[in-house]
Amino acid sequence: MNRFNLSIFLFGLLFLKTEPLVAATDDATGQQLFDRHCSVCHSMQPPPKTAPPVLGIALHYREAFGDKTQATEHMVKFMQKPDPALSKLEPAAVRRFGLMPAMSMTLQELRKVAVWLWDSYDPQFKTPGNCR
Repeated sequence: MNRFNLSIFLFGLLFLKTEPLVAATDDATGQQLFDRHCSVCHSMQPPPKTAPPVLGIALHYREAFGDKTQATEHMVKFMQKPDPALSKLEPAAVRRFGLMPAMSMTLQELRKVAVWLWDSYDPQFKTPGNCR
């Protein structure tokens, strides 16, 4: 195989290699995206890692919003551009943990994470109260 044909062949392999990666991201669930992008900082329940646990976040969003669509759109907006004025957590939690960095995920991925987070609400969960 001459160099030109080899170059064309290798270039074509590049596209074959990246296509499944894109499809895998498109098919990822909210929990898979959370595990990949968020679980480094957020645990599911107390004790916290370097950010508030998911169950506490879900509880505060349930308290702040009665509507899933409004809540998840608010979460997406916050994940895109964190702002203390948009936070639904106690001010003490923002002081303790600081603000998260903006998430570099697609809008579709952010929505999946937000819906998963909303659905992770546990009515039996009570905040430990150490951020109030």
